[in-house]
Amino acid sequence: MAMIRCNVEFFGVPIKLTEMKVEIELEERAKLRDVIRALRRKVPAVEGSIIVAGEDRMMDGYTFNIHGHFYTENDNNDENLQLHEGDRIALLTIPIGG
Repeated sequence: MAMIRCNVEFFGVPIKLTEMKVEIELEERAKLRDVIRALRRKVPAVEGSIIVAGEDRMMDGYTFNIHGHFYTENDNNDENLQLHEGDRIALLTIPIGG
C-alpha cells in the first residue's frame, strides 16, 4: 500500500513540545487510530498526557480537525475520512465549560 505524509499541528496542548508541528507517515487509507499510533512514535512526549499510555487512543478532552471537520476516535465518525499527501491535521484541546 502507498504511503502518504501529513502534517500534525498542536494547539492548546498542556505539554511543552520542541516543535508544534510534525510530519507523520501513514498508509493511504489511514484512520484516526493510525494517526494516533504515528504520533506516539514520532512525539513520545504526548504519551500519558494527550495519548493514553500504551494505547492508540487519546485522552478525554482532545480532538482532531481535518478538512474543517472535528473528529475524536470515540465518535467512530472517521469512516469516510480520507487523508491525502500533505494534509494538515490539527490536534486541539476541547474547551470545557466554554
